[in-house]
Amino acid sequence: MKKLNQTLLALAVIAAVVLLAIPTGSVAAQAEDPRFKGDWTEKEPKEMDELYTDLVYRYDRAGRRIENSDEAVSRLEKRIETLTEAGEDPAGLQAILDAYLANMDAVQAAYEDLGAVVAEHAGFDADGQVTDEALAAATLRQLADGLLDLHQLSEDAHFDLRWDLRDYFYQNRN
Repeated sequence: MKKLNQTLLALAVIAAVVLLAIPTGSVAAQAEDPRFKGDWTEKEPKEMDELYTDLVYRYDRAGRRIENSDEAVSRLEKRIETLTEAGEDPAGLQAILDAYLANMDAVQAAYEDLGAVVAEHAGFDADGQVTDEALAAATLRQLADGLLDLHQLSEDAHFDLRWDLRDYFYQNRN
């Protein structure tokens, strides 16, 4: 009898816990959050002149990043001079520097080609306002594609430099 009472009491406690765990009203997590009302895809699309301004800004930023790559070149040149003064062979670093400069020449050529598109600004006037929608759309597509190519070339050049330096320093560790 005592065992039966303990079993019934245990079942009653378990049933009470289960019933308390079931929500009776609306749960706060189910309520609609006012911050997320609306669909983010319902944003107004940018106008062509705004897109042109954004792409020209990105083009200018890419130019500044290309100019800043001179810092890496000067650091490598200083390291090569240090190795030469110490009587060590800097041929490995010189090869890495030459490969990086060749890659950056390709990046610079792509940047200059894109600069011709920006200078021409077909479909846009000097202030960046649309004059011909068909030409403007073609110019925007050309700028976007060119910026993607420029970015990929630049990232590849920097990745190759980091990878080559890591390999060089791994092989020449003490």
